[in-house]
Amino acid sequence: MSQAYVPAFVDRIVRPLTRVLNPLIMRFAGGWWFPMFSVLHHRGHRSGRMYATPVSAMPRGGYFWLGLTFGEDAAWARNILAAGECGLRYRGVDYHLVEPVKLDSSAVGAELPPVMRFGLSVLGVPKVLRMRRSTTVQAGA
Repeated sequence: MSQAYVPAFVDRIVRPLTRVLNPLIMRFAGGWWFPMFSVLHHRGHRSGRMYATPVSAMPRGGYFWLGLTFGEDAAWARNILAAGECGLRYRGVDYHLVEPVKLDSSAVGAELPPVMRFGLSVLGVPKVLRMRRSTTVQAGA
């Protein structure tokens, strides 16, 4: 498998910080007050183990858009592409997402939420994952 492109800033600065930042981010990811981060629930395509991963995801139309900040070879992206589905907690609501499609950020720029388009541009992230909302399950229900 060829190595997916990851922007230099992300690879050198952001990636090493994830071990420290992810546990902190998970405390408020998916909540109402910090919509920048959601919690992605996915199953390992080899292990079958369930994972919860903080991601940048934003809704637009009938889809959620997930930034592939660490490239399309990130474990969570591979797991979702293999399974064809995942769960996502966004602003306190749980969603079931299906039909993952990798797309070039530049090709779908107008479809992306403006704040996400700006963030991807600043970080130099070339790809996004688009997933259709299948169902919504209210948190705590």
